[in-house]
Amino acid sequence: MTRLAPLFALSAALSTGCFFTNEDTPFVEADDVRIDLPESIAAREGGQVRGALHIGVEYTAGQVNRWVTVLVEHCARVIAYLDDVQPSERDGNTRIYGPYADNDGRDLAWLVRVETLEDGANYQIYVGSRDAKAQDEMALLMAGDLHKDDTKRSGGFKMDFDVVEKYPEMKGADADMSVIGGFVEVTFERDVETEEKRIDLDFKAVSFEYLGYLDDDVFYSDDKYSYTRDPKGGGTFDLTLYGEWDDYGWSGPEQEKASVQAAWDGEGNGRARGSILEVDGVGDLKHGDLFLDECQGADGFLTWRSLNEPYALEAPDYGFGDPKSCVIPESALDGL
Repeated sequence: MTRLAPLFALSAALSTGCFFTNEDTPFVEADDVRIDLPESIAAREGGQVRGALHIGVEYTAGQVNRWVTVLVEHCARVIAYLDDVQPSERDGNTRIYGPYADNDGRDLAWLVRVETLEDGANYQIYVGSRDAKAQDEMALLMAGDLHKDDTKRSGGFKMDFDVVEKYPEMKGADADMSVIGGFVEVTFERDVETEEKRIDLDFKAVSFEYLGYLDDDVFYSDDKYSYTRDPKGGGTFDLTLYGEWDDYGWSGPEQEKASVQAAWDGEGNGRARGSILEVDGVGDLKHGDLFLDECQGADGFLTWRSLNEPYALEAPDYGFGDPKSCVIPESALDGL
């Protein structure tokens, strides 16, 4: 999963073209879409017996937070800036800004539409070649919305990676090192008083091909990442993606489906299960499908973990502990 990092780094390049301001304005907030995990002694001190699945969840949450929150913060700056700028034109309640040539000198132009609603706003961001003169010469890169009702906030955004690939200068200096495509939709619901929250990231035929390595890698996802947080700080996180896992020695170049489901309480006690599965009978795992289970205490250290056979026979020291030590029941993962 580490090679998803270029995707998360991409957002900064996408949003650094025309609009820079730190003005405060009502919009989607970083906290609306931030994935919060319990802090633990093991995480802070780098404990030796930590769960591989939980570490993977922490890593993925950190990476998602980087690109989602950065993207949201940049968009908020766009809207805040434009809120004080005379629009190029108006269409009912919609203000239209642009096209504006990219300030960084890239072969890009930007156009933004902002629609004021009774409970929030809708917005759209278009991108095109630097000489674009109208919206119909550009492509919709991202669209989003925010709705507010007392302490409740909801909304999200959609982003088209095919458009990013069409205008590769958005990817930065290493644009020729990757090929991306597909569509992602991020939605959220949040209570700002209790911090109860749900975030869904829906990947629609999203692919990331990373070039220039000894073996080019391709990751594909047509699934969802789903995160929930309850008022006491407990929560769940479910992620699925497809990829080549040949780096680990028990898989070749074929793609398999990897998924992790995790649940925890407000004190940090957690449980996770993971699997790497063949996709429609296609895959080259050494011993077929692989399954992992683990539990951790509030300190973040493992209390139990297991691996299915015959992988367990090859790694007899992997499994340890007692499943009865798990504070979080297996049923907490049902439905994820």
